Amino acid sequence: MRTSLPLRRFLCLGLAAALLALGGCAGLRSALRVQDRSLAAVPAGTYRLDPEHCSVVFSVDHLGFSRPIMRFDRVQATLVWPAEGAAGASLEARVRTDSVDTNVPLLDRELRSPAMLDSAQQPFIVLRAHGWQATAPGHGDVTGVLSLGRDRVPLRLQVRFNGYGVDPVTGAPTLGFSATGEFSRSQLGLKAWPGLVGDTVHLRIEAEFVAERAGRHQAS
Repeated sequence: MRTSLPLRRFLCLGLAAALLALGGCAGLRSALRVQDRSLAAVPAGTYRLDPEHCSVVFSVDHLGFSRPIMRFDRVQATLVWPAEGAAGASLEARVRTDSVDTNVPLLDRELRSPAMLDSAQQPFIVLRAHGWQATAPGHGDVTGVLSLGRDRVPLRLQVRFNGYGVDPVTGAPTLGFSATGEFSRSQLGLKAWPGLVGDTVHLRIEAEFVAERAGRHQAS
């Protein structure tokens, strides 16, 4: 079967349009990758956590059979980045204890109860951390303290700096981090279910911070 000349022209034009579209997509992808991976590129200032681009997940051992992953859904955080850079940076994060989410409603209620987090009397887990001790390019350790009510536990986070740049969607200066760490739940006053649930909490954080604008304040 022979293809008519008008049809061949139409097919060629369609192929050319598709190639141009693919080229445009490649250009868009490169435009979206605007992060500067150097910590020195981050301007001094105050940065607020973007709650839409943040996750705080954790896991604990369950009878040696599994390590179920759970999360907190409501987090606030402020990152102060001084002129001297990462070494002098400080972070304060507040996690709502009543936002714990295990995907099991009964377990969520138990975790919020006075036997564990006691969300009615202890609404926040607070993390205060400072400094940056480089371990490799773009990687470092950050030390801090977790507190829940009157209990405190030291926490060392292994952090990867994902980059700084202007978010092409919002136009806001943004920086991002990934972090992992471990702590003892019993030292934080969470002593229920010994032998059934492990003592070590394995923590993972993904977070984007946005430069604070003049006159803008984070809601409580």
